[in-house]
Amino acid sequence: MLTSPKVFNYPIPGNPTGGILHIYGEAAAAQDVILYCGGFPDGLEPISNLAERLATARDGQAGGCYVGVTCFPGFDNKTFNEQKFTGFKKSGFTFDEVTCCVRDAADLLFKEHAKSVSSSTNECKTAFTLMTHDWGVVIGHLFINRAIEERSFTQHKPDRLVMLDVLLFPHPKSNYKEMLRGKEIQKRTTRDNLLSLSYRIAFAMSFAVLQFSEAVGLIVLAVLTTIVFSILKLNPLQDVDKLLGRTKDLKHFLYMTYPYYHMFKEVLKGSETVFDVATLPLDLKETPVLYMYGAKKNVMFHDNRSVALLEREEKEGLSESRVVRLEESGHWMYCQEPEVCENEIRKFLKGGGGGGEASSGDTQSRL
Repeated sequence: MLTSPKVFNYPIPGNPTGGILHIYGEAAAAQDVILYCGGFPDGLEPISNLAERLATARDGQAGGCYVGVTCFPGFDNKTFNEQKFTGFKKSGFTFDEVTCCVRDAADLLFKEHAKSVSSSTNECKTAFTLMTHDWGVVIGHLFINRAIEERSFTQHKPDRLVMLDVLLFPHPKSNYKEMLRGKEIQKRTTRDNLLSLSYRIAFAMSFAVLQFSEAVGLIVLAVLTTIVFSILKLNPLQDVDKLLGRTKDLKHFLYMTYPYYHMFKEVLKGSETVFDVATLPLDLKETPVLYMYGAKKNVMFHDNRSVALLEREEKEGLSESRVVRLEESGHWMYCQEPEVCENEIRKFLKGGGGGGEASSGDTQSRL
């Protein structure tokens, strides 16, 4: 049975209490601190099982991790129902705004951690891992690169990244073309592109109409999703994810499509978009990446070059970066195989390898 997390609010653009952070676990002076941000259409609940698992001490460990869970502004069902559009921007939030929100959630997480430990903050020894899923991965890419390149952006630069089922591009300065020379990289097919684009266009158009009329936006959403998923059979997911991507509140679901709307706004700019910096970190030895993805999908949500780059890092021992493919999972692998995900993350925090195989036992943090 899940225990109740500590609940905190933090300011977001236009709303002093619109951000929400759930904290699992007890603070300790030497500890792994994890902040999670999910994506569409998730609030805080889907990750709660894995968050509690990671916050729980295992055999041979002094204590569990200190885990914070946040989400895109307006995605938490309880907060949205209480505040509706009066508390959240009708036009949604840009990727830059969400990145700053996640930064503020990290600040709050570390503030609460420092308040809870008996020793002074200077004596705390924590390793910070940023864990993201779906659209949250875009924010993870933006967060780490801004933290590296703009020292004033945050006091808490992630030491490690855990990215779940979505992975964007190699860093443009990484010389990845030379590094992957001679390696066959699987190219996306026309159907892959259709599966990736069709639902995104449907969601983006629905949100655009929402700006003028909620009722018409709901109709457009129903019509377009019926065409894409039921008539054209262009669903990127399989039955294993059937129930996890649904919500009873269609008005809330419609509002949560705003990342797709802002994605196309960025793409249509043509140059200097946020996606130019939404990449893997340049130095994977300094900031290793664990990428886990579910195999049971009709299309993969990762850049094949980035996967090949991380696999090379692992194979040649260049960094602690790893790729783990979960054969029995879909998009929400942490709901479908939480024990496997927990073991892989603990292994990664320890700095261990594993060749993508599930851990058979508990591991101890290097802290």
